[in-house]
Amino acid sequence: MASFPNSRASGRPASARSNPIVWMAGLAIATVAGFAVFYPLSSDQSIAIFLVGSLFFGLMWFAVSTARTLAQRTRNLVFALWWVLLGSEAIFSYVTEDAEGKGFASGAYSEAMMWVFVGLVFVLYSYRHNQYLRTLFTGSYKWVSWFGVVCLLSCAYAEQRIFSLAWIVKLFLAIALLAACNFESKDTEDVRTFLKVSQWALLFMITIPFIRLVANPETLATGRLYDVATAPTVLSVDAGLLILYAFTLSQPGKSTFWRNILIFLGMMAMLLGGGKTGILGCILGALVFFMLQGRFKAAARFLLILSIVGVLLIAFTPLGAYLDFYLHSGQAESFTGRSDVWSAAWPLIKQKIIFGRGFMSSRFLSYKIDVDWMPNHLHNGFLEVMYNNGIIGLFVIVMMLGWTARNLIKVIRSVAADHPLHQLAVGCFAIYLDIFINGMVSRTFGSRPDGTFMILFSLVFVSDRLLAAVKKKVETREAPAWQLSSLPAQSAT
Repeated sequence: MASFPNSRASGRPASARSNPIVWMAGLAIATVAGFAVFYPLSSDQSIAIFLVGSLFFGLMWFAVSTARTLAQRTRNLVFALWWVLLGSEAIFSYVTEDAEGKGFASGAYSEAMMWVFVGLVFVLYSYRHNQYLRTLFTGSYKWVSWFGVVCLLSCAYAEQRIFSLAWIVKLFLAIALLAACNFESKDTEDVRTFLKVSQWALLFMITIPFIRLVANPETLATGRLYDVATAPTVLSVDAGLLILYAFTLSQPGKSTFWRNILIFLGMMAMLLGGGKTGILGCILGALVFFMLQGRFKAAARFLLILSIVGVLLIAFTPLGAYLDFYLHSGQAESFTGRSDVWSAAWPLIKQKIIFGRGFMSSRFLSYKIDVDWMPNHLHNGFLEVMYNNGIIGLFVIVMMLGWTARNLIKVIRSVAADHPLHQLAVGCFAIYLDIFINGMVSRTFGSRPDGTFMILFSLVFVSDRLLAAVKKKVETREAPAWQLSSLPAQSAT
């Protein structure tokens, strides 16, 4: 992994350090002024956007003002932007019913405004710190950038170009923002902080459905916890990832209170969502996490606690009725209708096997195949990318997945089981495995930059950083004694 000099000297004058805060304050004031001018024309949706925008700028101010050094300010800023972008899909709940009608639900415009807020602040950051651009096509992260390029080019022949270009904005924003997070992660502690930010974003994402459940108990009427825009399967995947993040970031000798709270909330959301593959992926990921560290008792304890929580939820919530319906519906034989979609879509994939049908064209799949339901994607990450971007897109995705797994396995094999890098690598591999397993029956990767796909992007650069830390550790250990002892002597002369 290439490294670049840190041009952000901590000895800058105070006025220069306060410039980002001044710019953000200016943007916030402009937002308030614009809202005041157009208030008579405002709607409930625009008021919601204004309130969320106010919270956004408040969060940016808090992230910057609480930093002790200039380097921490810029790091906190991009990490906070990552938190907002990752959690933005949970803020405004919506579904675009008539995608072929070239219209968008009002909630879609609200979510896009969150991208605009993030983009504006990120442009200000990029104006002063554009060194991260050099990392876009270096190391394993280059496959993430190439995926963005392939998707952008495919918009030229996508079935609904405006729809595809709208999602390209978020895709490129995520790719550039994660490149900045990569650049700002100077050591392992920064990587750990970045993973914590992702963890708290996942917590926010699974908390929103619980809040809406309190406001509307009918949300659980079907037996599964969901949100308008958050399908039960997606909720189960996000909750499972939260559990694995909590395991990954736990540290020996430190209090486990908050870790246990996160794990319990994750179990509740995961099981109430009823996503079978989401639950299976989390269980397998957790078992891998414990087994690779030789913690067999911890693995058994996790399975026992999960079983107890599951039995209680089945007994005392509508989840039991849903499971009874599912077991007698015969849907399990066809993976809840997914195999019918795969069979019907395969001829369409073969028709344009090289370049695909264009980024996000799978959103309109239901208008082209004859099945008993209305799928808006192929429910398989590899088929999804082949439908949209053909063999070329599939090659890029396979390389992205392959290099990430390679890096993490190298780290796991290079350090002792009691080393902090080992637990981080094992935890990230468990998260990677969870996303990969769910990608076999859902769209956790391959097209739209949802939370799980963006988390996969982040694992690419995290795996690079962890491998670089291991190589640095090995180089330090193997350096000759005379070379190490000469460094203090040189600095003293």
